[in-house]
Amino acid sequence: MIQPDNFACHNIYLETERLKLRPFKIADFDIAVPFYRDPDFLNAVEESPPDEPVTTEYLKKAGKFMRDSGFLFAIVEKASGRTIGEVCLQWMNLERAKIAGEKIMRLPIGIWDKTLWGKGYGKEVVRCLMAHAFGKLGIDRFCPVDVPVDNIRSIALWRSLGLTVARKADSGKMLDFEITRAKYEKATQNST
Repeated sequence: MIQPDNFACHNIYLETERLKLRPFKIADFDIAVPFYRDPDFLNAVEESPPDEPVTTEYLKKAGKFMRDSGFLFAIVEKASGRTIGEVCLQWMNLERAKIAGEKIMRLPIGIWDKTLWGKGYGKEVVRCLMAHAFGKLGIDRFCPVDVPVDNIRSIALWRSLGLTVARKADSGKMLDFEITRAKYEKATQNST
């Protein structure tokens, strides 16, 4: 049964060594707003930041779109119990990355508190959700898209997990990464 405050409309709970992924709650939007007003964070997660200050209602609209096309999670730090970010395991919605007959997912992610950047939390989350997507959801391809070419952190994250550039978009300003099921399975076998 879905709880009334469960904005995500799913009951999937996942854990990593240091983090919990739980369904996104309505109250999480209010926690997120101050972080979305930080220009560093906003530039890291938004292709074109909004002209107006980000509000709870603005985030709810974006959250509804993600919820309706995938699985929206809050990222909770186990040690502190704080909600520190969001991630959506989302079915591919961009024509340029769709392949007929394949189940493809993308993964918008944001660690809100930039004092936590560089601690490997994003990598933990992505690794966990890739395992869930390939293992439980049976996807054929994992394809994070719209990574700005100057976002060195994101590029390093995707490459460290075995993803490669599939295509350039937006006149070369954005990169789409991918890993196929076969490459993912080979990489996980080699790491054990």
